[in-house]
Amino acid sequence: MSTATNASSARVNAEELQNLRLYQREVGQQTFPVANLVFLQSETNYTWLYWQDGKRMLMPRTLKFYEPKLPKQHFFRLHRNCVVNAHYVVAVEREHGGIFVLLTTGERLAISRRRWTAVKQFIHQYKQTRVN
Repeated sequence: MSTATNASSARVNAEELQNLRLYQREVGQQTFPVANLVFLQSETNYTWLYWQDGKRMLMPRTLKFYEPKLPKQHFFRLHRNCVVNAHYVVAVEREHGGIFVLLTTGERLAISRRRWTAVKQFIHQYKQTRVN
């Protein structure tokens, strides 16, 4: 494989991390900036995508399909049915009913007990990299 081909494939991979290509029946295929994606929530074989502007989209794919397409340094799993963009996390609340993440959009999402330690580490590391 030539270096030109390697360079173009690296560029495509970088573009894929910045944009998410989605097909909607009404308008066809479109690209959306991943930075504007607040969180994804699964519902059986469908996934709800929640955007910064308050819109949400129901897509006929599983959460497992979308997770590899998201940059790992920004997105993490809270629960078996929820992936969140760390950029939109405001705080973590611990209450009698469990542990929750508060988002800039006002949503409160539950964190599974099993993932709590990993989520706490991820948020701490994410905040450290943003400060530096």
